[in-house]
Amino acid sequence: MNVSIAVFLLALILVAGAVWLFIRAGQRERQEEVQLRLRASGSGDIDDAVLAAPSLKGNNQIANPVLRWACHLVWRTGVELDPATVGRILLVLVLLVPAALIAFGWFGGSILVAVLLLFGWLFLTRRAAARRNKIVEQLPDFLESAIRILSAGNTLEEAFASAARESPDPIRPLFTSVGRQVRLGAPVETVLYEAGEVHKIADLKVLALAASVNRKFGGSLRSILRSLIQAIRTRDMAARELRALTAETRFSAMVLCALPVVLVLIIVLRNPGYYSQMWADPGGRNMLIGSIVMQLIGIGVIFKMMRSVEDGA
Repeated sequence: MNVSIAVFLLALILVAGAVWLFIRAGQRERQEEVQLRLRASGSGDIDDAVLAAPSLKGNNQIANPVLRWACHLVWRTGVELDPATVGRILLVLVLLVPAALIAFGWFGGSILVAVLLLFGWLFLTRRAAARRNKIVEQLPDFLESAIRILSAGNTLEEAFASAARESPDPIRPLFTSVGRQVRLGAPVETVLYEAGEVHKIADLKVLALAASVNRKFGGSLRSILRSLIQAIRTRDMAARELRALTAETRFSAMVLCALPVVLVLIIVLRNPGYYSQMWADPGGRNMLIGSIVMQLIGIGVIFKMMRSVEDGA
């Protein structure tokens, strides 16, 4: 029992360390935002390497696919963590798994880890989806501001930088990062395409394609941006109507996903030995494994259907 308590306390310390890393990253992000505003206003002596460090986050710079997936998931929520910090957080989570298994047993620890990871993933994905929807909602006004700046004879890069300074969150830090990378020498179409890949925003990819075509072959970029604005607003109206029509169905899907998990937790709390006896029997073990696999597949299918509705697919 003492060993289990010690291991559990160690796990709590590791989790607290991960939380501290997130808080430190948030403080660093706010400091960089103040520095960028000082640089934009022409005051302050700030090292370019410090300002550029958080922006160097291309899709091809992270070789590890697991680390790249985790970085993209964190960046979509608006938290500017560098890949090294995300890697340390993943290491903390990996160390938390054996600690939970030792403290709560194989079965209880597995359920605890699975539930914590599931709720953590759901929290991050929902926060990222809310931020993505907010960016898409603000994108037409941002492009209209960029069109006005383009009409004055400025370049596309200057139009994005000026429009970003006048825009609200969360689109302002997104295009501020884009402008920062462009000033470091990256092509604007490449940066926009990578931002669209990271944040799962197809409109940024279309914008990158328009910038690439305009750079190579010329043409009226303002007319392309006006067409993109009209398409975004038309799609947004259709998506709102679709969400209103499918609200009851989506709520039923969420209940179907949560109900089996809640029932399992209630049974474990009321009768802790119930599933232990089933796990001791070979037939019961196969039934439990099969039910867990089918439940996970069902949740995945339901969320895939819900996401296709939300994305207008």
